[in-house]
Amino acid sequence: MALYQRIIVPLDGSKLAESALPEAQEMARMTGAELILLRVVDYSSRDRLGDFGLLYEYEAMAQALEEERELAAAYLDELSGNIRADGYAVTTEVVDGIAAKAIVALAQPGDLIVMATHGRTGMRRWFIGSIAEKVLRHSAVPILLVRATERSIPAKRTLPDVRLER
Repeated sequence: MALYQRIIVPLDGSKLAESALPEAQEMARMTGAELILLRVVDYSSRDRLGDFGLLYEYEAMAQALEEERELAAAYLDELSGNIRADGYAVTTEVVDGIAAKAIVALAQPGDLIVMATHGRTGMRRWFIGSIAEKVLRHSAVPILLVRATERSIPAKRTLPDVRLER
C-alpha cells in the first residue's frame, strides 16, 4: 500500500498557490499517489447585500458563482492536462464553500494536502487570516506547506555550474 493514495493541491488561480505544484508532483512521483487539483469557489467572500433587492441580488450572485465555477473548471483542466502529459494521474475538483472548510472536508484518511502559504507573520497574519493556518488547525490528514514567493518556483532545482580555476 502506498504512503498516500491522494495528494490534494488547493489552488486559487494565482502563481503563488501554483508554487506548491512542484512539491506535490515530487510527492506523487515518490509515492505513486493521484494528484487532486482543487479549486474552491468561495461564496463567503462575496458581498451579499445590494441596492437592487434580494431577488435581483440572488440571481446576480447565482450567475456570478456559475461563471466562476466554469472559469475554475477551465483553469484546472488546463493545469491538469499539462501535469498529466508529464505522466501523473490527475483529477480535478471544483467545490463551493468556504475555502478552508472545503479543503478539510475533501480530505480522507490516506490523503496528503500540499498547499502554498504566503508566509505572512506577525500582525499581518492576524488581520488578514490564513487559509493554510485554518487547514493546518482542522485537518485530520498530513499537510505539507510550501512557502510561496512572488517569483515562481522552478519545477526542478539545479545547482549552478561552478568551475574552479587553478
